[in-house]
Amino acid sequence: MKLSKIAFKNLKRNFSFYSLYLFSVSFVLMIFFCFISFSKNEVIMECISSDGRVETMCRTVAVFVMAFVIFYMSYSNKFFMRRRMKELGVYALLGYRKSAMLKLLTIENVFICIGGLIIGIVTGSLLHKGLTAGITVLLDLSIDINRIPFINTKAVSFSLLFVIAVLVALNVSNTKLLWKSTLLDLVRLEKKNEKPIKVRNWLAVIGAILLVAGYALALDIAKGKSSVWHTIGFSPIALLTMLCVVSGTALFIYSFLPYVCKKIKNHKRKLYHENTIIVVPKFMHRIRSNAKSIIELILLSAGTLTILGATILSTWYPIAALERIIPAGIEFRVTNAEQSEQALAALDQAVGADNYETYETKILKTTATSDKLPLEYNVSANKGREPGFECISESDYASLLKLQGKQLEIPDLKDKDCALIKYRPDAKRSDVGAVYHLDLGKGESADLTVTDISLQNPIGFGNSISTLVVSDGIYEAMEENGISPITVMSISGENVCSSKVAYEAIYSIMPDNPYLVSAYQRQKELVHLNSSTLLLICFATVIFLIATGSILYFQNISAITYDKDDYEIMSKMGYSTPMIKKAIRRQTQIYFLIPYVLGLLHSIFALICYKSALMDDLLGKSSAVIVPIIFSIALFSVIYMIYYQVTKRSCYKIVLS
Repeated sequence: MKLSKIAFKNLKRNFSFYSLYLFSVSFVLMIFFCFISFSKNEVIMECISSDGRVETMCRTVAVFVMAFVIFYMSYSNKFFMRRRMKELGVYALLGYRKSAMLKLLTIENVFICIGGLIIGIVTGSLLHKGLTAGITVLLDLSIDINRIPFINTKAVSFSLLFVIAVLVALNVSNTKLLWKSTLLDLVRLEKKNEKPIKVRNWLAVIGAILLVAGYALALDIAKGKSSVWHTIGFSPIALLTMLCVVSGTALFIYSFLPYVCKKIKNHKRKLYHENTIIVVPKFMHRIRSNAKSIIELILLSAGTLTILGATILSTWYPIAALERIIPAGIEFRVTNAEQSEQALAALDQAVGADNYETYETKILKTTATSDKLPLEYNVSANKGREPGFECISESDYASLLKLQGKQLEIPDLKDKDCALIKYRPDAKRSDVGAVYHLDLGKGESADLTVTDISLQNPIGFGNSISTLVVSDGIYEAMEENGISPITVMSISGENVCSSKVAYEAIYSIMPDNPYLVSAYQRQKELVHLNSSTLLLICFATVIFLIATGSILYFQNISAITYDKDDYEIMSKMGYSTPMIKKAIRRQTQIYFLIPYVLGLLHSIFALICYKSALMDDLLGKSSAVIVPIIFSIALFSVIYMIYYQVTKRSCYKIVLS
């Protein structure tokens, strides 16, 4: 019989065995083809990438995507080779040469990869069309979707060449494995990695200590300037933290988990239960041969969730911070009174006079001396302005907060009091009690004591950063002494913050005003800048999640298949079907929970470092950080749970069929 017929019959007879392999390959190639189609979509690239940044990111992400596709398919091929070794041993006994067996394996891989590629191209094209339509709506792009072909021929050619390269790599791997394997190896390869486990208590303790030390270093970064990250340096502490976590993870799997299992095994009352006596010895028996892959899965899960969480956090947080960056819907400096009146008239025509409110604030810029000047005093110098305080009156402050719909208790300021608007949160309220010797103009000055601090800035950071709220009396004295005012117009209303029409109406009158800012316009910029990054990271994340879930699936299926005879013995001993299912479920849960829990912990502490070191905290709200992290964890958990359910049911089917 021809080898091609044998390969086809093997695939047909064992379709249930190969179906998930085919599905996983198809799914991976679907994401891969969609990504390649997106990166080669010249129509949309012209609209979202003016400086080549997106193209560069596509090339960078493509390297990681291709690497993980190769890694995943290599691991899958290795798994199926282990499952086929007995069959190949039979072929060898029947007189088949290794070259013939290699040809048989190559033909089967060609069938699966070509089938997966065809499915991936069709489904990937559908996904690409949907993503293109979504990006067009999200970014408000003027793109004719009909100009984009359903199937990108360049992407097809690239994907075909990539699959051929993968097939060559798999063929080389299979050749090495077959040529160095004897007949006995072919029969016993699936069992040869199972070695007795040696538990070293001192390594278990060191592993736990290293993990705790890594987590403690990650938390220490939240201390700010008093942390070791600031005193010693970010790079050396980051490297030390990573080494502690990685080495601690390895020792945790190699030594700590077997140590815990050994304790349970020695505790007869805990061991002699219907499920524990089955699950614990089997886990100890398998942990040594699977320890390396479990460690890889933990680090892969942690890296995947960290990258996803950091990307979503970086996209979400600036949008959430718009309430501080631009507290009113629209804001601009009044540099020309006539032009300002024309802008408001244009706004009347665009949205109607009854749909918005305005307030004109006069900011008085002055200097001060003190032993304890706040950081905000010199922030404006970094923005190209002269350092100093931008003073507003207590009455203006209350009116602006009312305009913006903020219900706050306004401090009752005396002539010797002031309230400082902070740029960043200050939990210690270190500026309260500071005394500023404020210049009131014409040689006059006053000593003002900070009685309150707040994050509720009434003016956007584009027009005022070092805002100081003073009493009406002090403000009037500064006005009378001739301090030149900066007039800022704040416009607010229910629909103004998200109104394209309102912004464009004002922008058409004052296109050259650098101080014109809009919540709508800023949000649009943020979405335009971050959407392509988020999309590309999501491509890579999905690939990583598929690889993680599929490897866990193959590991559990392999373990259950090898132990099928043991479950038959359990059935003869009186174990009922529900009891056997429970034992299978417990073993599957252990393999899924270890990478999930440790990967989740690693990623949470990594995100704490990322947020503290690389993100400018403007809100001081934990919800602004927690919400995107929870979303990332939920997305990761849903995909993880789907793989767990599929794996569990497949294990049931293998044992109980």
